[in-house]
Amino acid sequence: MSGILKLSGAIALLGVLAGCADDPYRNVYEGIRQHRDAEHAPRERAMKPAPSYDNYKREREEKHRD
Repeated sequence: MSGILKLSGAIALLGVLAGCADDPYRNVYEGIRQHRDAEHAPRERAMKPAPSYDNYKREREEKHRD
């Protein structure tokens, strides 16, 4: 019985990880950005929005070229 539970747990874990496999760095960045946005008031979010992942990635690549 415990073997079946371990197997089903492993399959469930693989399913979760497969959902994050598309672009894990983007997913982590977006999660952190959403968490930080939730800590700020709506007015603060409107005045100074966090950059999108694409903008962040572009800025980071430009800094590494220099």
